[in-house]
Amino acid sequence: MRRRPEPAASRAPAPAPKPAALAAIPEARRVSLDVRDAIRRGEEPFATIMAAVAGLRDDEALVLRAPFEPAPLYRVLARRGFAHWTERRADDDWSVSFYRGASAESAPPRTPAGSDALDVRGLEPPEPMVAVLERLETLAPGQALTVVHDRRPTFLYPQLDARGFTHRTDEPEPGLIRIIIERPVP
Repeated sequence: MRRRPEPAASRAPAPAPKPAALAAIPEARRVSLDVRDAIRRGEEPFATIMAAVAGLRDDEALVLRAPFEPAPLYRVLARRGFAHWTERRADDDWSVSFYRGASAESAPPRTPAGSDALDVRGLEPPEPMVAVLERLETLAPGQALTVVHDRRPTFLYPQLDARGFTHRTDEPEPGLIRIIIERPVP
């Protein structure tokens, strides 16, 4: 009996060879984080991922499992010095290893440092939230940041609340969302 070949769409492509820098990290130094179920429940795992990254030692790697290729994270973590290696195990099962590598890219900031405005229109999630949270780290008490966005950042609001920022959102014209975020004076 001849076996029928699988359709090409259902076969996962072979990953690129594992980079030497990643292969040199022993399994015991790899931190695993599976966000597939959280995403299926509609939860935003970005804060959990970034907390795991922040907890990594220099000689550790993060192995992230997701139901899709988390391509926006590549640039976000590259700015923090991480390279990545991706394996597609199935249509809804991706494994990405983030490790400190020499090929990390850096992106220019969207607005000059010290500016009171940040335009994140056109960025792919989670880049708008990352850009806003990074800028807020430099905001002094009593200062405000105006964020210009093309949609309401529903996952950003709980992050702002948890960090103690006040915020208000308006839509001066269709497709233009303005969020004013303030760090309260203690």
